[in-house]
Amino acid sequence: MRMPFARQPLRQATRWLAVAALTVAGAGVAAPSAHAADSTTCTGTTQVDYSPGLTLTPQNVTVSETDSVPTCVSTDPGITGVITSPYSFPVPNASCNNVQLAPGNVLVIHWNNGRSSTISGLTYVTTTTAGITQTTGTGTVTAGEFTGATGVLTWIQALVNPLLCLTPGGLTSQNGTILAQITG
Repeated sequence: MRMPFARQPLRQATRWLAVAALTVAGAGVAAPSAHAADSTTCTGTTQVDYSPGLTLTPQNVTVSETDSVPTCVSTDPGITGVITSPYSFPVPNASCNNVQLAPGNVLVIHWNNGRSSTISGLTYVTTTTAGITQTTGTGTVTAGEFTGATGVLTWIQALVNPLLCLTPGGLTSQNGTILAQITG
């Protein structure tokens, strides 16, 4: 749930299609048209900070997230990473026993090629298995690059250390991995 993906109100974005042209020895020879990419998978890391820290008592918490998503494999050769910046969102009634890190139903991914993708209608599912918590958000790209494709964002973190929840300051941060997949 990170801000390489800006969770913001829905913005209109223009989709750009690139057309390359090549001139050889005075004769106009057009290179093949670049096609819109239809799949991208990106991986990176995420750090989530809680203020105030999570305890066993439910309280309103502000989550600040910082992501680093430097690696993408895409059918669009211009996409090699995601431009990220920190962002924050409120989580009501959060505790060590219950914290849903879902920032909203719209998320904007800013690609390194200067374009963006707005994923709307995100729904989240959180599962915990063998000490690992995974939150997956699934939605549809409604604007920008990959319009019409499915977007799946996954955050993976170790379970909360329950001893930190008993300290006066509570659990103040967690680190994990992030995976973003766009398929059309």
